[in-house]
Amino acid sequence: MRADLEPKFYNLYLEYFHKAEAHRRWNILEDVPWDKIGRHPNPSVVKIVQAYMAVELFLPDYTSKILHLVRSSRGRAWFQANWGYEESKHSLALEMWLTKSGSRTDEQIRQFEEEILGREWNLPYSTPLEMMVYTTFQEFATSLNYRGLRKFVSQSPDEALDKVLILLSRDETGHFEFFKNGVLLFMEKDRDSVLDAVNHVIRTFQMPAQTLIPEWDEPDKLIRELGIFDDRIYMRDVVKPVLKALGISSDELREARQRLQTV
Repeated sequence: MRADLEPKFYNLYLEYFHKAEAHRRWNILEDVPWDKIGRHPNPSVVKIVQAYMAVELFLPDYTSKILHLVRSSRGRAWFQANWGYEESKHSLALEMWLTKSGSRTDEQIRQFEEEILGREWNLPYSTPLEMMVYTTFQEFATSLNYRGLRKFVSQSPDEALDKVLILLSRDETGHFEFFKNGVLLFMEKDRDSVLDAVNHVIRTFQMPAQTLIPEWDEPDKLIRELGIFDDRIYMRDVVKPVLKALGISSDELREARQRLQTV
């Protein structure tokens, strides 16, 4: 981590923290209308929600390994701890919907957790810059997944799940904003390095579920069939808007890629 950026990263974290405290914090018991939960949810929705919950179960890996990578940066490390708290609520909210809707028993959830936690998530990139670029795309994509599922859920109203997906999507958008602003800080000092990292991440990007979740093919097929997320949506609704938010044109990215190829 560049020492000259540390004060800016810390200020970025403080801005994020105070905004979250003032406008975005929510209570899992009080802010979700659990009494208005659907009692006969669509089986496809159940499988997708369970898959999303499974991704959140790797929270110990996400937090510990990213914290170790950025531990010398108070701004990024404190944010990562805060991020872990918010993501833990996501996992709990999705799990509560599965059990309260009657879709899964507590015993089934525990068995599923044991199977999931037998695996381990590893950092997809080795440098703080590449990880920040990756998480910028990943958080935007995660928010998009929740919004896409919400559109499908609206066809058979479940006010509890609808509110859960609103809250989770809003949190993920907040996370995206922090990471995006962090990438912009890097760009102030070394734009070429950021362009190289962006090119690398776009070419190699994978959502955590693609490599971690057992029997991922089934929920992945449902997610694609329902138009929630696929490769085309990734390029159109994730890559393009994220590049726009970073102020990177396709021409600039292509020139950076060509420069790398000639080195």
